[in-house]
Amino acid sequence: MTSRINSDEWLLEQDIPPMGGQPDMAAGGPPMTQPGAPADPMGTGDQIEDPMATDPNQMTMNPPAGEDVTEDPQTPEMPEEDTKDEFESWKIDFVKESIKGNPNTLIDLLNDVRDQDLEPNQRKFVEDNLQINFLRQNANIFEASQSVRRLLKRDLDRTNPATSVINHIVATLEESPLLNEVYIKLSGSISSKMDLHRKFIASLIGAVQVGSGANNEDLIFEESDYSIRLSTRFCSKWGDVNIGKWYLKKDDPDRFLKDAELERLQNGGPEEKDVLRRRIVLESIAEMFKERAFIINVVGPEGTIQHVGWDLGNSLKGAYLDGKLVVRTKNSDNNEAFIDEEGTIIPIPDMNIFFVKEGDGVGPDGKPDIEEIEFIKHRDGMLYLSAQLDLIKESSNAMQGFTIKETPWQGNPSDMFKINRCVPSAPEMLLRQC
Repeated sequence: MTSRINSDEWLLEQDIPPMGGQPDMAAGGPPMTQPGAPADPMGTGDQIEDPMATDPNQMTMNPPAGEDVTEDPQTPEMPEEDTKDEFESWKIDFVKESIKGNPNTLIDLLNDVRDQDLEPNQRKFVEDNLQINFLRQNANIFEASQSVRRLLKRDLDRTNPATSVINHIVATLEESPLLNEVYIKLSGSISSKMDLHRKFIASLIGAVQVGSGANNEDLIFEESDYSIRLSTRFCSKWGDVNIGKWYLKKDDPDRFLKDAELERLQNGGPEEKDVLRRRIVLESIAEMFKERAFIINVVGPEGTIQHVGWDLGNSLKGAYLDGKLVVRTKNSDNNEAFIDEEGTIIPIPDMNIFFVKEGDGVGPDGKPDIEEIEFIKHRDGMLYLSAQLDLIKESSNAMQGFTIKETPWQGNPSDMFKINRCVPSAPEMLLRQC
């Protein structure tokens, strides 16, 4: 399982036709004749008499009786050009151009289509990536971005890329305290902080924004031989970090169990069935997020910045196999249920994931007690990283593809408060004279 994809595979996932999929008939097809010109099928240069090009005095075209042709258009109606396909083709070129990391070139490409009649999602793509590349035009960000990109080219764990991205961003920003202050400013940006954080991370690595924090990836970092799909999250505290939507599918048992295990799921003992049910849940979650790298930042009230890189699919599956994670079900606190075809009300259980650790006590057998602490919770169809900071630090030492770095605030508390409030007001953003 990896967090990288081939660029053409990603384009197919996004319903974007791959480049070069259809022949260019204008360039490589048969020559096109001029309207009204007689054909020369043998290529001899001799013109063939057109049977329709006779003397109009000798031939009259009479319409069928009763048919009024006076209102017919004088020129044939041609189908409108498919602007969506044209934009998606341009989008492919834009993503590939991002490999070079030149913000000026990318801004020119975006301005080429900015004034066109775009659909809302197309316009959002253009405006989002304009803002990212405006950031990258800043000398401080561009210098940091060049450093991060060099480090990624030289040292990238392609199996767990999120850990590499976080390590290189943190190492680079340690040399640029001014940019570390951006995280403090973000914490004071209220409702816009998550979107601004996403664009800040994209500017540091030269990524393309393709989403906005929903169930799919937010950023694509493209290279010539691999891509990284990133989801970004920014919070003011731990305990409720949105991961994304997940639900168990009807065919999940067939996907993750062998025939013998499916038989035991149906006819085995209660304990055996329970073990298989838990495994299906965790395998299903890991599969859904197997190619997703999460970048999570939390800024505490004292100004310490926590940076988490989490390759979720690899991390969950590896920890489960190592006995570090376990799935537990219980009746939903929200009394969620559905009614089947026979009118029976069936409660929907919560399926949460717990981190397994040794407790402080000792059991009757002389072995340390085992303690289970909630790590991920499932609520209203959504998954949340519910672990608190202490558990995140402990689990990062026990799980692959899961790392946390901290950047403490080095200045005076009063300075941090001032930077936190140094964000544009609504009049500055909306009433600016351009």
